[in-house]
Amino acid sequence: MEDFKGLRRFLYNLSTAGWNMIDSILMTFYVAFLLPPKEEIAKGMIQFIPSRRYLGVITVLGAIMILGRIVDAVSDPLIASWSDRSKSPLGRRRTFLLIGALPLAVSVILIFFPPIPATSLKNGIYLAIVFGMYFFFFTVYVGPYLSLIPELGHTNKERIGLTTSQAYFSLIGAGIVMIGGPLLLGHFMKTESPVVSYRKMAVIFALTGALLAYFAVIVVDERRFSDAKPSTTPLFKSFKKTISSRPFVIYLISNIALWFLFNIVRSSAIHIGVTLLKGDEAFASNMFSILIASAAVCFPFVGMLARKYGKKLTMILGLLTFSVLSVIVSISGLTSVNAKIWGLTAIALMGFPVAILLVIPNVLLSDLCDLDFVVTGERREAMYFGVQGFFMKLNLGISTATLALLYSAFGKDISNPLGVRLALVAGSAVALIGLAAMIKYPEKEIAGKLKR
Repeated sequence: MEDFKGLRRFLYNLSTAGWNMIDSILMTFYVAFLLPPKEEIAKGMIQFIPSRRYLGVITVLGAIMILGRIVDAVSDPLIASWSDRSKSPLGRRRTFLLIGALPLAVSVILIFFPPIPATSLKNGIYLAIVFGMYFFFFTVYVGPYLSLIPELGHTNKERIGLTTSQAYFSLIGAGIVMIGGPLLLGHFMKTESPVVSYRKMAVIFALTGALLAYFAVIVVDERRFSDAKPSTTPLFKSFKKTISSRPFVIYLISNIALWFLFNIVRSSAIHIGVTLLKGDEAFASNMFSILIASAAVCFPFVGMLARKYGKKLTMILGLLTFSVLSVIVSISGLTSVNAKIWGLTAIALMGFPVAILLVIPNVLLSDLCDLDFVVTGERREAMYFGVQGFFMKLNLGISTATLALLYSAFGKDISNPLGVRLALVAGSAVALIGLAAMIKYPEKEIAGKLKR
C-alpha cells in the first residue's frame, strides 16, 4: 500500500474546490434569487415562489427544502451501502465520483431556471423536483469522496493534513463563488436583467466546479493507496450498527449544531450585508472576502491546537465562539458603533470557528471509522459518512425552513430586518446545544482503544 502524496494528493484535494463551488452557488444565492428583498424586486428581480405561510408555519421554500432533503437523506445510507459493498474495477469510491459530478452541476443550474417568470406555486413544484435531484447527486459524489479520507490518510497526522488541505480548497471554492459571484452579478447587470445575470453566473461557476471535481476520478487509484476490502454488511444492518455507536451520536449532534449555524450564516449572506450592514451585493462580496481570508489564516493554528490539546476541546471552542459572534452580528446597527465596522469585525473573527468547522469534524469521523474497524473488523467508512450526510441533509432542510419562516414572520427587508436578526440568534442557540453534547465526547477512551 503506497503513501498518497505529491501531485495526486494535490489534485484530489483540488476536487474539493470543485464540489464546494457547486454547493456554494446554491447555498449563497438561492434565497436571494427565489425570495429577493423588495428593494431588489424594484430593480428587476422576480420573486419566483410565494413567501406567505400555510397552516401558520409552512412556507413554500421551507417545504421545498424539507422535501428535497428527505429524498437526499434517504439516498445517503443507500449510496453509502452501495459504495462500501462495491466491487467495481475502478474502486469502491471512484465509480461514484465519475457518475455524480456532471449531474450535480446541471441540477444546480436548473434551480436558477424556474419555468414561470412570476410568483407561482408551479415554480415550487418544479424546484422541489430539481432540489431533490441536486441533493441526490451531491450524495453520489461527496459521500464516497469524503469516505476516501480515512483510506488515503493512514495516520492521524496524514488525516489532519488531508482535511486541512481540503479546508483550504473548500475556502477557495466557496470564495470564488461568494466573492466572485457578486462581482460577476454586478458586471452582468450592466447589460442584462438581474435574473439573466444570476443565470449566467450559475452556469459559469457550476461547469467550472464540475471540471475540477473530475480530477479526483483521474488521480485516486484505490488499489494502490488503500487496502480496504468491500463490506458484506447489508444496508439496514449497517445503518443500525452505525447509529448504535454512542461516541458517533455525540459527535453527530455537535457537528450538526455547528453546521446548522453555518447554514444560517451562509444562506443569510446577502441579507446580512444588505439589511443589517447597509451595504450592497459588492459589499457582501467584500464581507465574505474577510471571512475567508481570516479562516485561511486560522487553519495552521487549528491544526496545532488539535494536535496539542485534542480535537474535542477544539470543537468546543469552535461552537462557543461561533455562537457568540453570530449574536454580535445580529445586533449590527443597534449599537452606537457603525454597523459596517461592528458587523465586519465580528465576521472577521468568525474565521476561527469556520476553520474548525472545515478541518476537525472529518478527522473525528475518521477516528470513529477506525474505532468501528477495531470493533467489527469491517471498513464501513461510507456508511459513517452516509449516516452523517443523512442527518446533515435533514439539518439543512430544517435550518432553511427556520430561515424562511423567520423571514416570512418577522421581515427580511432593510425597513424591517428582524427576521434576519432572529435567524442568527436561533442558529446561535442550536450551536450551544452542540457544545453541551461535545463536552460528553469520550476522546481519551477512543484514543486508548485505537492505540491498543
